[in-house]
Amino acid sequence: MPVCDLASVDVYPILPAKDPWRYRNKMEFSFSQNRAGDRFLGLIIANSRGHVLNLEECHLTSPWFIETLKSVRSWWVETDLKAYHRYSNTGSLRTLTLREGIRTQEKMAILTVSGHPDFALSRVQIDGYVKAVQACGAASVFLCVQQLCKGSPTQFFEMHLAGPDHINEYLEIGTRAYKFKISPRSFFQPNTLQAEALYRRALEMVSPGKKKLVLDLYCGTATLGMSFALQAEKVVGIELAPEAILDAECNLQVNEISNVELHCGDVGKILQREKIASPDLVIVDPPRAGLMDDALQQLLALAPKEILYISCNPETQAKNIKALLENGYKLTALQPVDQFPHTPHIENIAHLSR
Repeated sequence: MPVCDLASVDVYPILPAKDPWRYRNKMEFSFSQNRAGDRFLGLIIANSRGHVLNLEECHLTSPWFIETLKSVRSWWVETDLKAYHRYSNTGSLRTLTLREGIRTQEKMAILTVSGHPDFALSRVQIDGYVKAVQACGAASVFLCVQQLCKGSPTQFFEMHLAGPDHINEYLEIGTRAYKFKISPRSFFQPNTLQAEALYRRALEMVSPGKKKLVLDLYCGTATLGMSFALQAEKVVGIELAPEAILDAECNLQVNEISNVELHCGDVGKILQREKIASPDLVIVDPPRAGLMDDALQQLLALAPKEILYISCNPETQAKNIKALLENGYKLTALQPVDQFPHTPHIENIAHLSR
């Protein structure tokens, strides 16, 4: 059942990716072994209870990803290291994450290993991993230790092993190019070029004219907030993850943007605590679960003139939009964006006005 009469809504065609190949700037590969001791490094097979495909080719990334994957697999075969087994908490190697700047071609590799002291890598093994990565070209190389402790949150400890301590990337949005410093745990849209298309379209969908106050909720590294900074006197971003806020602060400094204010914490609680004045525009880009009830109620209490709701899950987005329509808002436009060609996933921008 539709949440409103779509006849009164501007529903735009899906914005396709110009090139559906070689678009991903990040991939996470898993280590696995079977009972016979055969070694696998690649992608987990859907509905397989964790079985891993020994990936030999991939058309969603640049060739460097597969070359590095194969080089690290060859290094692994020459060691006595075991793949991590989560049920028994044994073994060393968990995942290999590779990142590459689409515009800069700067590269990064992160090997995530168990934090169990009985399965720690030796200096010789770590050096072998570094050589395997750098045999495929210059790269930032990291080791990430994932520490599990019953009753406590999982902790990650990063070791910078070689190359620069970050990579750079650029996004061309609106009238300028924005520079981003990407560290091992930084969030960055996996499809650089289509992220540009998404953000450019978001800028186009709001009403023209400078805004006095813009709220960027679930702001992540504040990419959207920065994009709207030129159109606003002030932007306020709220994000739960502290590492994302640190990256956002760094990105604001790198891009010399001074009118964006950041808050770290739960969106609903911060909106309630800060007593923020009614904004002209609120941007929301929540997790797949959508807006929680407290955040939704706080959003309604703010009564912004416009809401720009970006979602990777149209089902929860529709549920939230229904609640907004029942509380005085009108859905004016929908713009789906194909962020991940060759998959069923879709990103969707919804514009609402009060």
